[in-house]
Amino acid sequence: MPTAVELAGRLREKFGDLVAEPKEFRGEISLQVGDAGRIAEVCLFARDQLGFDYLIDLSSIDNYGSDPRWTVVYELSGIGHGAHLRLRVDVSEEKSELPTVSTVWPTADWHEREAYDMVGITFAGHPDHRRILLPEDYPGHPLRKDFKVPEFYQGM
Repeated sequence: MPTAVELAGRLREKFGDLVAEPKEFRGEISLQVGDAGRIAEVCLFARDQLGFDYLIDLSSIDNYGSDPRWTVVYELSGIGHGAHLRLRVDVSEEKSELPTVSTVWPTADWHEREAYDMVGITFAGHPDHRRILLPEDYPGHPLRKDFKVPEFYQGM
C-alpha cells in the first residue's frame, strides 16, 4: 500500500511547482496548492490517479488581517489504501471564490455550502449555491473574524 508521503510525491510530480513540498505534522501530510483556480484539477487527479475517493471534510480558515484572507482545507482519504492527505489553498478576500469540487466528490456540495454560509467563500460552478445553516436573509457570515452580531441577536 502506498503511504501518504508517496502519494503526495506523485501529486508533486504531476503538478510541479503548483504544489509545494509536503509538510508533515504529527504524522499527517499537508500540501499547499499554489493556484486557487486549479484546485478542482488537483483534486480530480488525487481522486482518479491516487485513489483519494473520499472527501472527509472541507473547512475554511479566516486569516483576518493577512493577505490572502482565506485558507480552504480539503481533507482527503483513500478507502482502498487507507492514506490521508490534506490539501490547502489560499484565496484572497477580493476574489473569495474557488472552483467547486462537487463534480469530483458529490459530498462537497454540503461542505461548500457551509463554507459559503459561514465565511462567504463562493464556489464557481456549484449546483446549489445557497445557505445551508442560516436563513437566506441572514445578514453576513458569522465565522468571519470581523463579523458584527446583528442587533436583534445581542443580549439573547
